Amino acid sequence: MNWIEKVAAINSFYKKSFENPRPWADVPTSGSYAKKVRKLAIFGNRSKEEIEEICQIVEHLRKAFKIMDDLIDEDEVRDFAPAFWVLNGAEKTIEQAAYYLGRARKIAVELGITNFEQRVCEVIAAARLEVEMENPKFTAELPLSELWTMVVMKEASFRLFIAEALGCPENICKAAYLDGVAAQMLDDSLSVLYGKDGRISNSDERLGRLTYMRAFGTTPEKTVVLGRKLKSEIAPILGLEV
Repeated sequence: MNWIEKVAAINSFYKKSFENPRPWADVPTSGSYAKKVRKLAIFGNRSKEEIEEICQIVEHLRKAFKIMDDLIDEDEVRDFAPAFWVLNGAEKTIEQAAYYLGRARKIAVELGITNFEQRVCEVIAAARLEVEMENPKFTAELPLSELWTMVVMKEASFRLFIAEALGCPENICKAAYLDGVAAQMLDDSLSVLYGKDGRISNSDERLGRLTYMRAFGTTPEKTVVLGRKLKSEIAPILGLEV
């Protein structure tokens, strides 16, 4: 897929999520994001039943973003196995992802989560920007450092959404957002240093993606240090282990 086709795929994914899309195959996850929900829930005001429903929302979103990420990043391997799009093709991947997004939206509406669409659109806009930068004619009107703060919303806005959905106070929501920033810093750098999920190449390097290292003119090693430092500062606020 070229960058134009990728943008079309992202737009189609979002549009189809309103159109009762058909599921094709289950998408497994580690459940790590549901665990984040339950840990953050102690800071919020949701009932046990609502917390479990928010876990479902987050798992649906995780599944949707996971298979779309692999399609857009052209990653053929996920968790040491063929990626969903490799097994099922692009069209079914888009429809499956849209199905999960639609299910997440339905539960969010039932729970009265008013910022669902805003946060989802921030994640999608960040993914779209990342792809648009694959255009050989792309001209950056902003410094790369500012562009990276927009791209990082793909991860940060997702984590912010979790905290907001749980009814967490402002300081917890801010820490959750920064946790997403730290996670992206570590993903950018560790993928270069050690690879990921059994993949033979790094999609960020292969596609010329804007990483923290490129945006701020630093090395993967220094980025790992900075990312872990930020994580360690946030962990006590969120009640997480470093």
